Amino acid sequence: MKKLLALTCAIALASGAYAQEDDDEFDFSNESSVSFSVGTDIASGFVWRGLTLAEGANFQPWVEFNAGPFALGLWNCTTFDGEYKEFDMYTSVTAGQVTFTVTDYYTISNYGVPSSMMPKFSEYHAHETGHTLEFSTDWESEFGLDASFNILFYGADKRDWEEDPEDAMKNAYSTYFELGYTATVKQVDFRPFVGATFGKTTWYGDCSGEHGANVVNVGVKASHELKITDHFSLPIYAVFGYNPQSDDVAAFAGFQIGF
Repeated sequence: MKKLLALTCAIALASGAYAQEDDDEFDFSNESSVSFSVGTDIASGFVWRGLTLAEGANFQPWVEFNAGPFALGLWNCTTFDGEYKEFDMYTSVTAGQVTFTVTDYYTISNYGVPSSMMPKFSEYHAHETGHTLEFSTDWESEFGLDASFNILFYGADKRDWEEDPEDAMKNAYSTYFELGYTATVKQVDFRPFVGATFGKTTWYGDCSGEHGANVVNVGVKASHELKITDHFSLPIYAVFGYNPQSDDVAAFAGFQIGF
């Protein structure tokens, strides 16, 4: 927990320094630099980085506060049948085309583990917590190319205990890298993407080989703003993916309502 607080403070300081460099662009006394948004996705499934976490329909409500380059947010996923539940918190700072984010993942129903056996939300002890903390760097270019690098640095991401029980006490520092490109065809945005892991990890499936590098997520996302009225449009999307490491295919669709 101390590491999360330290990183949060560092990001806050960085955002303040960045704002001071360009007072005209990030004027916190200007009402337009501060915003608050809330909404929800309703999707037919939940696939995360090549892993199918929920096969049933689900709600994904979120709330976010923005102040200049700084953001704080909450995100949740709950399936209609209640079999899968996830609650995430995040904080980020954006500098130009790059965004740095610290995310706290908390899953209370994961891979068939009963929720009663999961650690409580308030438990942050390194070897008992159900939380997993991640640091991410995301880059978006002006010409459609984007990339992200993500590393889990604390919590429930442990090494393969089946090979060595002592590894169950050590962080795996699982990493994931994704590269994508967005192109618009007839008002539909298409984003093909490919994602891979680096280093030995069990977080993204059985990626514990000699080098632990595997392509785990290949696919395309199609999205479109469906015009309902002159003043309201409904964002809809569909994702088709394939995980070469596990030889699994997945597809889901959804729409978003936000304010």
